[in-house]
Amino acid sequence: MAKITKQAARRIADEAGIDFSKDYHQLRMSAVDTLDDIRRLTGYQKPKNASGSRTRYFFYYLQKVR
Repeated sequence: MAKITKQAARRIADEAGIDFSKDYHQLRMSAVDTLDDIRRLTGYQKPKNASGSRTRYFFYYLQKVR
């Protein structure tokens, strides 16, 4: 399966209506599920020493992409 770029992932998330101006914990569960699906398409893995969910780290990773 071909992986998508972080720019493509951000575009998909924007089109899905995910608001990156909010904090991750303010997102609705459906938005979190959408983010997790997008994360799987990119193959993103959180840092090995990270505490917290992969999806939360992915949200903040995409938040930096413009």
